[in-house]
Amino acid sequence: MKRYLLYCAAFALLVLMTAFAMNRNYFPGKAIGNDGYIGAIIDKHAWADKTKSPRIIFTGGSSVCFGIDSKMVEQHTGMPVVNMGLNGSLGLEFILNQAKYIARPSDVVILSVEYYLSKEGSYKFKKEAERLYPPAGTFFEHSIKNRLNDFFIEDLQHNFHITFMHLMGRKTREFPKNVVYSRSSFNENGDVVRNFDPHPSHEFVNKFVLDYQVNPDIPLLNDFKEFADKKGIKVYFVYPPLDAAVYKPKEKVISKIAQEYAEEMKIKTLNTPQDALLPDSLFYDNEYHLIPAGRKARTEHVLQLMKAHNIVPIK
Repeated sequence: MKRYLLYCAAFALLVLMTAFAMNRNYFPGKAIGNDGYIGAIIDKHAWADKTKSPRIIFTGGSSVCFGIDSKMVEQHTGMPVVNMGLNGSLGLEFILNQAKYIARPSDVVILSVEYYLSKEGSYKFKKEAERLYPPAGTFFEHSIKNRLNDFFIEDLQHNFHITFMHLMGRKTREFPKNVVYSRSSFNENGDVVRNFDPHPSHEFVNKFVLDYQVNPDIPLLNDFKEFADKKGIKVYFVYPPLDAAVYKPKEKVISKIAQEYAEEMKIKTLNTPQDALLPDSLFYDNEYHLIPAGRKARTEHVLQLMKAHNIVPIK
C-alpha cells in the first residue's frame, strides 16, 4: 500500500512537472490566434505604450473600434488618439480594468459601452486575450476552477500543440488576413479600417434583443469615475451608435436605461441615445458595427460633442 502511494505521488509529480514544463514552453508571438481579431490587443497596447500624454482614449466594445476615426480626431484636436475598443464579449470589468491599466494623468477617456454590456463577458475571449497579451490576465478575475482547468487542460493542450508543431517544423494554423475580423483590419490607432464590401445581410434588425433589467453597468462605471478622479484623468460617457431600425421597438427600454444613467451614473454624459442613432444603411453586420461612411458620421458627431462640452480645443 505504501509503495502504491509512492508510485501515485511520483506519477502526480511527473504530471505536474510535465504540465509546468509545457506551459513554460509557450510564447505569445507563436500563439494560435495571433492573426485573429483578438490579436489586435497586442497592437493596441503597443500604440498606447508609445503615445505620450495627454491623449484621448476611446474605450468600450466593438462599437468603438468600428465607430471612431482616430486619425480624424487627431487632426481636429492635435492630440494622440488611442482606440482600445475591441469586443464586448471581453466584459465591462475587463474593458474598464484595461482602461485603468493604460490611462495616465491628463488623459481624456471617452467611454461608449453597448447597452447592458455583461460585467464578466466570455472567459474564453478573456483567456485568449491573456494568451496573446499576458498583462491582460490582470484585467479579470480567475476562479480556482478556471486556473486548474487552464493549467492542466486548456493551456497544456494548447502549448503541447504549439510545441509539437514547432518540433515537427510545421506552421500553426493561421487566421485569414483578408477578412474584416482579423488583426490586419486595424490601423495603428486601433480602428477597424478594412474595406467592408460586399454588404452583408441585415437580418439582425429582426433579432435585436434588449429587455429591461436593473442596469448592471452603473456600479462599475462609477468605480471607474472614482479611479479617474484620483488619478487626474478626465472621463466622459457617450451613448453607443445604434441602428435606427432597431430603436423604435426598444424605445421604452432604452429610455429607461437613459433615465437610470442620468440618475445614478457619476460620469458626465455628452449625448442622448437618440443623438447616437444612425440610418441602417451605415451599419455593417450588426446593430453596433458601422461601415466607413458611418464611422465618419459618428466621429463628426463625437467631435461636435467634445467641442460643445469644451473637453478639448477643436480645430
